[in-house]
Amino acid sequence: MKKGSLLVLTIVICFILLSGKNSERPYQSIIVTKKVEESYQINFLNFQKEVDKLESLTTFERSKDVFLSIKKQVLNTRLAYKEIEFIFDYYQTPYNGTFINGAPLPKISEYFDEGNVIAPSGLQALDEAVYEDYSLENFDHIKVLAKDLKEHVDHVSEIHLPIRLKSSQIIECIRSGLVRVFTLGVTGFDTPGSVNGITESYISFKRMRKTFMTFEAGIYPEARPKFKSIVNLFLEGEELLKSNDNFNEFNRLTFLKHIINPLYAELLEFQNLNNIRLEPYKKHAQNYQAKNLFDIDFLNTDFYSELVYLPLDNDKTIYLGKLLFEDPQLSGNHKMSCLSCHNPKKGFSDGLPKSLSNKEGFTTLRNSPSLLNVGYSTRYFWDMRASNLETQVGHVINNKLEFNTDFDAIIEKLNNDSKYLKLFKDAYAGISEKDINQRSISNAIAAYVNSLKSFNSTFDKYVRNEIEDYPQSAKRGFNLFMGKGACGSCHFAPVFNGSVPPFYLDSESEVLGITQGFDAINPKLDLDLGRIANGIQIDKFSHFKNSFKTVSVRNVALTAPYMHNGSFKTLEDVLEFYNLGGGAGMGLDIDNQTLSKEPLLLSKQEIKDIIAFLKTLTDPTGFVVEKKG
Repeated sequence: MKKGSLLVLTIVICFILLSGKNSERPYQSIIVTKKVEESYQINFLNFQKEVDKLESLTTFERSKDVFLSIKKQVLNTRLAYKEIEFIFDYYQTPYNGTFINGAPLPKISEYFDEGNVIAPSGLQALDEAVYEDYSLENFDHIKVLAKDLKEHVDHVSEIHLPIRLKSSQIIECIRSGLVRVFTLGVTGFDTPGSVNGITESYISFKRMRKTFMTFEAGIYPEARPKFKSIVNLFLEGEELLKSNDNFNEFNRLTFLKHIINPLYAELLEFQNLNNIRLEPYKKHAQNYQAKNLFDIDFLNTDFYSELVYLPLDNDKTIYLGKLLFEDPQLSGNHKMSCLSCHNPKKGFSDGLPKSLSNKEGFTTLRNSPSLLNVGYSTRYFWDMRASNLETQVGHVINNKLEFNTDFDAIIEKLNNDSKYLKLFKDAYAGISEKDINQRSISNAIAAYVNSLKSFNSTFDKYVRNEIEDYPQSAKRGFNLFMGKGACGSCHFAPVFNGSVPPFYLDSESEVLGITQGFDAINPKLDLDLGRIANGIQIDKFSHFKNSFKTVSVRNVALTAPYMHNGSFKTLEDVLEFYNLGGGAGMGLDIDNQTLSKEPLLLSKQEIKDIIAFLKTLTDPTGFVVEKKG
């Protein structure tokens, strides 16, 4: 009897020990999260006090001396914010982007004041305003911004504090914070006036390290070496940021390869070694299991296609979609296919300023953009009129200059083809009464387009440490692209499109003042109204006039000519246009240009270097999809 009891007791103890091994230690979770919560609350209240000081200064009598004091206080306020941003933005993303530290542009928010324009506000707007010349008008503008910021910070503190954290979410905050520092901090996106991004990134880095070090309170023995390695990487990153805070000279490529990517990978490894469960607080496009910002799966296109007919990663639908993509019988005249405007050999563009239409002697209204990596977006077409890849298909089918037909006609044709009948049945049987329908056709083509992912360029392989050789000119070009050239502050890494990091929830468009051909002496504004005329009610606002989607510059060496009107023949033309400050910098009257009109002052060699980098983003291979299953 005693032997039996001992055996049972032994089994129970072993079960408890084994179960505990696969779960997070309770005391660890309590100690770590409590320390971070307390520290965060102290830092948030400190930020709130700095905002109060700023708002108070704007109530003084207007003068240049007060203006200079306000300018200094904006810097202090921003630095205080950088102590909390990586956590605050994770938990309050829409509020942060709209009111606290979003781009200094008018906004249409689905969360706040829906359907109305929200004027530029927050820390970026203040950073921009205090670096403009002193005037009574500018002083009053800053006063309004400071007052609004105080009201928004006071409001959010009531609903945000006290915060309750989980240790897994703390690590996710830090990993997303690394993405933010690299894509928005050292690029200058966050600091449009002061260009103080390196110093601010240092503050963010230091705070993330101190937050991570709280995990030492309850660490598994097997995770201790990784813990030390991560702390050392943070310290190395801090030293790199602190020792070279010159914005134009900071080596972003070294920072990426030796600090950001290793930290991003090791934080996940530490989480696994320390048996911390994956419990993300929010849903976003980052694939939490990725180990490198330039892994092919760093972003998950499924995030952008949640409401599709069938998930877009289905091998059968991808294969079917490829056949439909290449089939001219889908068009009204049986002469056009998707390939007509999206040639794989030309980066899935067509090499023409504007694509040929189905009518002799006519073209479509705009240049054909590349489809490579197009799935990493929340809006589609140059004017952003489609909300997903499925609805994009319908626009092409119904367009009088393109396929000039309708789904009923296409369905009839496909139902008379035994090959398609079988393929649609294999892929879509049981979903709807009829296998071939508008949604299944759109879904198949969308699945194929979504599969066109291009992340194996020379640059990608180099920053993933898969190759050692990389041109010196391209290294200089990457640093210019992400720094002085300000390219990376609109074309965000890693896709280098307008999907906004660190969570990649929204896609941006920009007003650049695109001209009718590149003519720096006698420029004429292109007359295409762009996004404001896309037929979507929430886009019918003046700041979307002449606004066009920020497309990816990956494979840009294959896709000339450039811009929505195809009017720039070479990359040299494109870079010189930006170098001059866009249309406004060339003297055109454009009230709502989002591109700074100030010249970039890039030398001819620097332009060559940026182009050298862009050419290393070329990866046209691997787009043939074979049938599986």
